[in-house]
Amino acid sequence: MTGGPSAPERVRVIRLLRVRAGMEADFVKSYKDVLARAARFPGHLGEQLCRSLDDPAQWLLTSEWDSPEAVQRWRTNPEHRTLVEPMNACLHDDRWTAVFQVKETVPV
Repeated sequence: MTGGPSAPERVRVIRLLRVRAGMEADFVKSYKDVLARAARFPGHLGEQLCRSLDDPAQWLLTSEWDSPEAVQRWRTNPEHRTLVEPMNACLHDDRWTAVFQVKETVPV
């Protein structure tokens, strides 16, 4: 399609996390508190929280957003820092976050 509006530049934020032993329930509760607010934030499309079968301390959190700008607005929102503090208190410091542009793949 030419001449029409370009497709939205969806992005996926990926966080690889290590939860401190004995803090799993606190982590999940605080994650749900963050998710309850993020789900209503403009541009948020969805989330997924996964726990490793090989290493139960390792978790993968992904969120999808309709644009890089929406992610930036969420990250710089003053409420965000307050919301994520209890969740981050459950984590080891060896965590990382990356933001990827979503590209669809189609089976051939």
